[in-house]
Amino acid sequence: MLPTEQVCVQRRELRERSENSFVQRDEFCRLLLSCRKMVRSDEPAVLVRGLLDLKTGIRFLIEQENLLGH
Repeated sequence: MLPTEQVCVQRRELRERSENSFVQRDEFCRLLLSCRKMVRSDEPAVLVRGLLDLKTGIRFLIEQENLLGH
């Protein structure tokens, strides 16, 4: 299932925010398993998974299809 145009626009807006950092699957999994204090910070409406670093305030994001390998 490919994202719709509206989803693409909303994802672009997420990319433009300075507190967000889109990462690749390997980096996201590394962060997920790290000892850093993280909480889930997903954007389910636009099929984006996220982790919020509680110390830095940086939000690490990945598109669901990239995380799942589609």
